[in-house]
Amino acid sequence: MTNDLPNLLVRQRLLLSALTIAVGVFIAMGISRTEMDNSSSAILAENDPYKDEVDQAKLDFPSSPSLLFAFEGDPDVFTLDTLAAIESLNERYMEVDSAIAVGSLLNYPLNDADSEEQGRRYLIPELQGLNDDALAVVRRVALADEDLTKRIVSRDGSMTLATVKYKLEDDTQAANLALAESAIRLRDSLRENFPKVRVYVIGEPLFMLDSHLAAERDNQVLFPLVTIIGVLLLWFCLKSLTASICLFVLTAATLVMTLGTHAWLGIALNQISRLGPLVVFVIALADGIHIVSVYAQELNKGLSKTAAMAQSLKINLRPVSLATVTTTMGFLSLNYCSSPAIYGFGNIIAIGVIWAFVLTFTLLPGLILLLPMHKVPKPLAVGGFIGWITRLVEARHSKLYWGGWVLIIGTLALLPLNKLDFNQYSFVDEGSDVHYVLKALRERIGNDQALVYVIRSNEYYGITKPEFLQDVNGFTEWLETQPEASFVATYTDYLRARNKADHDDDEAWDRLPTDQLTIIDYLVGYQLVQEIEPSLQPMFNTDYSGVRLVVGTSNLSNNEILVFAQRIDEWAAANVSPEFKITRGDNTILRARVQSVLSSELMQGFAMSFLLITLTMLVGLRSVRYGLLSLLPNLFPATIVFGFWGLFVGELSPYNLMLFSISIGLVVDDSVHVLSKYIAAKQQGQSVQESIRYSMDKAGSAITITTASLALGTFMLVFSNTEIFQNVALLITPIIVVALFLDLLFLPPLLMRFDRWMDRVSRRAAPS
Repeated sequence: MTNDLPNLLVRQRLLLSALTIAVGVFIAMGISRTEMDNSSSAILAENDPYKDEVDQAKLDFPSSPSLLFAFEGDPDVFTLDTLAAIESLNERYMEVDSAIAVGSLLNYPLNDADSEEQGRRYLIPELQGLNDDALAVVRRVALADEDLTKRIVSRDGSMTLATVKYKLEDDTQAANLALAESAIRLRDSLRENFPKVRVYVIGEPLFMLDSHLAAERDNQVLFPLVTIIGVLLLWFCLKSLTASICLFVLTAATLVMTLGTHAWLGIALNQISRLGPLVVFVIALADGIHIVSVYAQELNKGLSKTAAMAQSLKINLRPVSLATVTTTMGFLSLNYCSSPAIYGFGNIIAIGVIWAFVLTFTLLPGLILLLPMHKVPKPLAVGGFIGWITRLVEARHSKLYWGGWVLIIGTLALLPLNKLDFNQYSFVDEGSDVHYVLKALRERIGNDQALVYVIRSNEYYGITKPEFLQDVNGFTEWLETQPEASFVATYTDYLRARNKADHDDDEAWDRLPTDQLTIIDYLVGYQLVQEIEPSLQPMFNTDYSGVRLVVGTSNLSNNEILVFAQRIDEWAAANVSPEFKITRGDNTILRARVQSVLSSELMQGFAMSFLLITLTMLVGLRSVRYGLLSLLPNLFPATIVFGFWGLFVGELSPYNLMLFSISIGLVVDDSVHVLSKYIAAKQQGQSVQESIRYSMDKAGSAITITTASLALGTFMLVFSNTEIFQNVALLITPIIVVALFLDLLFLPPLLMRFDRWMDRVSRRAAPS
């Protein structure tokens, strides 16, 4: 059957090619249905136990999302130019799609004491006729207001924030992108009208737009670059433009089939999975190169084109099939992870790997045999390199063997130097407003993050009961003393302020009211204000059973956020009545927990894929001995690279860690081809040394070319605009290269040593 199938594929090549093209045309029609999900929620873990709490909080406290406009002036924002730019935003904010309210310095109310002293209600007086002395007073009052400097003005006055609230009727990707584009137009207009003022805008729609534009730039730059380099590399290595064109057609068809299938299944691309087609491109090249390289070698032996193709298919059918199965398993293992960004990346590549396998045997033979091709000179462009490697292995096999173990063990010892952390903004273009403003928020204002909690009384109108409010107030006061908290906003602050204001601002009344009817009266008052001031966030839910509390934080790593959150939970458990329940209210805690949740899931997926790949290798190679030996050059490339990463960088996100899970499936291709050729030679009665030479001759050139293609393709990600893809390039590229050198320099000495030892054992056991 193994011999009949290659001959059948060659005989029926025209029919198979026609069927493939027909199916491909239908599948390609699905590409127009492709959707993108560039929201930040795509990178979160869906299985986090806190996610249900956050989702419920969003239902109970339906707040209007917002955009932040940031203004910078010289020497600070308290200049006529900057304030005029903010005034223009206040007048034109409705130019932003679905905008409903705006809040800025110009409508910031003074506290009662400052209002009485300045003789006005708002911080900024009428701009017309405002002189330098008046601006100096405004600056002094503003920078002395701690609430202001902790929320919308930097402590040095160099930046201020304005909030534009919006409400989308249809929260779709297209609506968000349209909103973001309208905000960009307004920002650009403000920049043009006020050239001395630096204006920026950020928000979730802008995050989505940045991701969308980054994908477009990558598609316009990375894919053409990979294509051009791939074709030139193939032309150089294969010495045949026709072969290079055939492989290019193979990869292009594979991409079309992959994207079409993905779209027909109704799966949206996201920040990570959008780069899956790039990986599919280089994997499809790898499959095709194995066919073409052996085909070229057989042509040089004098075989006809059809005979050479049949022989190439015969030699490569099993190893390519085995590599396809193991690679697919490696990427499908990412489904253990509950982040759409990660499992989406694995699924689209798994689809592509399968299509690459199918097209390699149904479309490529017909293409190669249809187009005119001259005999490829022998050796291939890398033949000299493989010959030198073969001689080196024969002469220095012992040193290479022990040197390989020193490298492996040494880098294993370095692995603990890696620390897990995750920065959600590593997906953001480093040249974008989002990246700049978030950095400024951390360094100058100090409110780039917030922990949101919901305190639930568990009864209707429970938030009006004094005993509940006392617990909330105690919780608030404790939080305000914590070094991580830059501010705390809660309903009890409003109640205390109202109580004080109702008693002629007497400091003695800066406390919670004890009369429930008074509390209800204040609650109704806040609702009335909220109806005419949509920029206010809801503080309580519709049945008055719970209140929302916001803890502003800044410049904390994920681990520091988790430590802070753990301390909050412990204090609440010890000091808040068990009658009341405290739950999480926003995605900050989910983002901070991404590293722990996803890392655990990724390790489970890796364990499963490692087990399945091991079993597949044992069955596919039909040898327990060689199946187990194959694990060494497949498992250790990742440990070697991650070991050096720990030494020189030391920080890993789950999106870097996923490369560990998929690397064994990605690099197994090389060892499969080396081992399958080695086993075939051994079965024909050749010695260990002759089998090594045969496997290096038949597989060495092909795996070198495929590694070069894979490495160059993945390295192109270093030119991406986002940090996470740059890190992927810096990790996966060396893993691929190290895997090649382990297969060429470590696996042959390992086979030589192991098989010679087995031969000695067999000879000693023979007489008995």
